[in-house]
Parts: sequence; structure tokens; C-alpha cells
Amino acid sequence: MRLKPKPGDFFIVLFIAAAAVIMMISMRQADTGEKTALIIHDGVVVKKIRLDTLDHTEIHEYSGEYPGVIEAENGRIRFREAECPDQVCVRTGWISKNGQIAVCLPEGILIKITGVDSAEDDTDILLY
Repeated sequence: MRLKPKPGDFFIVLFIAAAAVIMMISMRQADTGEKTALIIHDGVVVKKIRLDTLDHTEIHEYSGEYPGVIEAENGRIRFREAECPDQVCVRTGWISKNGQIAVCLPEGILIKITGVDSAEDDTDILLY
């Protein structure tokens, strides 16, 4: 048995699509010129890197059960290598926009890019 769409179904689909677009636009942070990467280990900020003024490649090595290396260049940052079993953090690749995050869950490392309008003390994710 085939269901036939009713006239009101079109308006419901249109409303849901419009709500999704509005939510995407309102949640997106402005990509300002100033970009700061926060490297957070177990809820503590261990390093801040100004990505917009970085003129060299900066390397941050972290230790623990799953040690690894974070690499930052002008305007972007990534997990270059990690010894965690799933390698999701490494496969995330480069992040470069305000509000983007990359996470190594097994080690509890979070990289977050903030800008002028972003609050550094807000919580996006908790790692335990």
C-alpha cells in the first residue's frame, strides 16, 4: 500500500528545513581574524597558541597512556600522530575555523579554536 502525501505534508517538510537552516546559521561562530587554539588535557588548559600570528610550525608533544604530537601552523592545527588505538583524532585532520574542535578521547586531549567573540571558559565537552 502506497501512502499519498497530503497538502499539509509539504508545509511540515518546509518548516523543518527552514528551522534546520536557521539553527545552523545561528550556531555558527563568526570567523574573525583572531584565532587562538586551546589545548586542553583532562579539563585543564595546558597551552594557548595564537594561530593567526604564527609564522612557524609549532609542535606540542603530550605524554600519558597514549602519547602523541599536536602540530600547529599559520591558521590551523591538528593531531599529527597519536598512539591511541582508534586514531580518530589523527584522521580528523586540520581544523581552522572558530568553534571547531578535535578530540583524542582515550587520552583526554581536546583542541578548540576560539576567536574574539568566543568565551575561553565555556564548556563544549567534558572528558573523564
